[in-house]
Amino acid sequence: MNRGRFLSLFGLSAFLLQVNVIGHPLKVYILAGQSNMQGSAHKKTFAAIGDDPKTAPLLEEILDADGEPVEAHNGWVVCRTNRGGEQVTLDGKVKVGYGFDDERIGPEYGFGLYMDRSLEEPVLIIKAAWGGKSLAIDFRPPGAGPYLPSEVEKEKGRVPTQEATGYYYRQMIAFIKETLKDGASIRKVVPEYQESDGYELSGFVWFQGWNDMCNRHHISQYTDNMIHFIVDVRRDLESPKLPFIVGVLGVYGTDPESRRFDKGLPVTTFRKTQFEAVKNYDSKVEAKYRGNVISVDSGPFYELGLSDIYWKRRMTGEWKRRLERGEMIREDYQKECAKYHFGDGEMTAEEQATWDRCSSNAEYHYLGSGKTFVRFGKALAEAMLEVQKN
Repeated sequence: MNRGRFLSLFGLSAFLLQVNVIGHPLKVYILAGQSNMQGSAHKKTFAAIGDDPKTAPLLEEILDADGEPVEAHNGWVVCRTNRGGEQVTLDGKVKVGYGFDDERIGPEYGFGLYMDRSLEEPVLIIKAAWGGKSLAIDFRPPGAGPYLPSEVEKEKGRVPTQEATGYYYRQMIAFIKETLKDGASIRKVVPEYQESDGYELSGFVWFQGWNDMCNRHHISQYTDNMIHFIVDVRRDLESPKLPFIVGVLGVYGTDPESRRFDKGLPVTTFRKTQFEAVKNYDSKVEAKYRGNVISVDSGPFYELGLSDIYWKRRMTGEWKRRLERGEMIREDYQKECAKYHFGDGEMTAEEQATWDRCSSNAEYHYLGSGKTFVRFGKALAEAMLEVQKN
């Protein structure tokens, strides 16, 4: 990019890219999705990263000399999300606190810290994430057309309204434009921002899927909806080559079929729809929107051992309640424990210590593991930088 020229653009393009010879343009990244983009990992789980020699070096990147989580030097976040049933907007430097509550993180933490250290330019993350949302309905992109309800939805009177369809897509786009409206709006988040430096819309990360995965009608249309979503985001932001990452659902790891638990969920089938969207994208869209779309699998970062403990706690807890209610006999309880290799059904001291140290939420929220969210956030940043090189 030639920083000796000022590029004068019109309309939305005017604020997507402005460059001046004096300084570094602000690098803007959008992170969007549902609850796992919001983030469930409590800071108390960070210390467990040091228990694994392979991940222990990460502690030097996220904890200071006193063992407290660091914040970015020149990386900023503005986040719109839902907390306690209400929509809130949060902003400040990249740090703990942009997850489910003020002590939790999502992928933005590892992503923002890594970008802050890797780039000369200041970084702004615009994060739009609301829990419990589908791509088929809530984030439905305009290009996907009207939502066609299933027969079950029709029978049960659960057909979404026109207003509800695509509501969060529209909210997301409006929030991005609102944030980048002008120098004054950007300075609300990045106080030292100067219009003379300008900014670049540099990448988009999408991390979502659970609500569509739980609905086979939604699964059947996910690949097409995802392709429309990418095109529509690029069109609405007037950035046809905007680097785009699809974060692939990784609950139960990279091989969900090998797990002993929750076998009724079509996780493997759904993961294929996300990979297919990226694989088929270029062949399905206009030439000007092709390229710069990749997937990053969150599966390798899922803590399978921690998941085993989660399911032992959950399943034996239910069996014990059934014993108390007289709905199960002791012999059947012992058979179930043997079937799932749960021993006598009691948590060992080691299992309890691991659970207390490493987890802070349920399995569909990646167990609230800091080890998962920090590593995945960093992996997204590394992948984004690689896309930008190309």
